[in-house]
Amino acid sequence: MKKKDRRIHSDVVRDSLNTFGTNAFGAVLALISSIVVLRRVDPTIKGYYNAVQNWGGGFYTIIGLSVAASIIYFVARYKIENTRKPIVKLGAVIFVVIAVIGTAILIALRKSSFFNKTPSPFLVAIVVYALSSLVLNLCTGVLRGENKFKSFNMINLLQRILAMILALYIAFRPSASIWIWGTVAISCGMIVFGLVCIRRWNGPRPKPAPDDDYPVPANSMIKYSLKAHVSNVLTYINTFLGTYIVQGKFGIKNLGVYSTAFTIMQQVWILPDAVSQVIMSRIAAMSEQKDKLHLTLISTKMVTYVTTVAALLILWMANVFVPWLFPMYTGALAPLSYLIVGSIFISYSKVLGNSIAAYGRPELNILPTALGVASNCVACLIFIPLLGINGVALSTSISLTVQGLSSIVIFCRYSHTPFVRLLVPSREELNAVKQIFKHK
Repeated sequence: MKKKDRRIHSDVVRDSLNTFGTNAFGAVLALISSIVVLRRVDPTIKGYYNAVQNWGGGFYTIIGLSVAASIIYFVARYKIENTRKPIVKLGAVIFVVIAVIGTAILIALRKSSFFNKTPSPFLVAIVVYALSSLVLNLCTGVLRGENKFKSFNMINLLQRILAMILALYIAFRPSASIWIWGTVAISCGMIVFGLVCIRRWNGPRPKPAPDDDYPVPANSMIKYSLKAHVSNVLTYINTFLGTYIVQGKFGIKNLGVYSTAFTIMQQVWILPDAVSQVIMSRIAAMSEQKDKLHLTLISTKMVTYVTTVAALLILWMANVFVPWLFPMYTGALAPLSYLIVGSIFISYSKVLGNSIAAYGRPELNILPTALGVASNCVACLIFIPLLGINGVALSTSISLTVQGLSSIVIFCRYSHTPFVRLLVPSREELNAVKQIFKHK
C-alpha cells in the first residue's frame, strides 16, 4: 500500500512539476515578448486587445456553465467511453447559447462607454474568442480528466510560443486587429491539436471502477456543472471586476496600463494553477478520504511557501525593471503594489477550491467566492472615489484575500482539519516528500 501511495504522489509531483515548468517557461516567453511589445506598442492598442480577452473570457466563463470542470471530474472517474456523448451534446448546446447571448449583449452595449469607440470587427472577435475558448477548454478538460498532462502541457507551451511570435510581429508592426485575430487563430489551431491528442493513446486505456462503469447521463454532468458554476462565475467576477471598471470609467488606454499590472500579478499564480490543475483529477479518482486529505495538505503547503517568496520577488523585480524597460507603463506599478497581497491569499483558494470540487462538493466553494464579490463591491464604493485606479486595485486585493481566507475556513470545517496543518509539515509528510524524490 505504501508503495502504491508513493507512486501516486510521484505521479502528482511529476505532473505538477511538468505543468509548473511549462507555465514558468511560458511566462518567460511572455516576458520576452513583453519586453519588446510594451516598449513599442501604445497602451490604446494593448487596451483593445485586453478588452477582447476580458469580454470574450467573461462570456465563456459566465455562459459556459463551467462544463469543463464537470468534464474533468466525470472523465477522471467514469472515463471517456462513458462520457463522450454527453460532452459532445452539452458542448454543442453551450456553443450556440454563447453565440446568441454574447451577440445580444454586445449589441445592447454598443453605444455605452464600454464600446462606443470600439471598431465593430473587434466586437465580432469577442464572440469568436469566447467560442474558441469554450471548445479549447472542453478539449483540455478531457485531457486533464484522462491525466494526459504531457499533451495538456504541450498545448499550453505551443500556444505560448505562437503567442510570443505574434507579439514580436506586433511590436514591429503595431496593429490591434492583427493581434486580436491572430490570437483567435492560434486558439483554433490548438483546438485541432487537442482533438488529435484526445484520440491518441499509448497502451491500454484505463478502466473505471466496477461501480462507475456505466454511461453517464448529460443531466448528471449538468448538475455538477451548475454546482461548480456559481463559485466559478463569482471567482471570475471577483478577479476581473476591476478590469471592467477601469475600461468603463477610466478608458481603454488606462485599461492597457492596469492590465499590465494585473498580468504581472498573475505570474504569482503559475505554481498554484499548475498544482490545482493536476490534483483535481487525481483526487477525484481516489476512493479513500485520508488519501485525498493527505494530497491536499502537501499541495497546499508547497504552494504557500513558494508563492509567498515568488510574490515578493516579482514585486521587487517589477519596481526595478518596469521604469527602465517599459516607460509607457510605469503607471502599472502603483496598482501592482496593492494587487500583490491578494495574489498570495487567493492561491489558497485555487488549491483548496479544486480539492473540494474533486471531493464532489463544488457547491462548498460558493460561500468564499460570494464573500469575495461582496467585499469587492463594498471596497470599490469606498476606495475608487478616494484612490482612482489604485482604489480598483486595492478593492480587488481585499476581495482576493477575503476569498482565500474563507476557502481555508470552509476546507478546515469540511475536512475537520486544524488550520496549522495547512502551514506546518508533519514528520510523515517530510518523509513522504523525501521518498518521492528518491530514485526507485
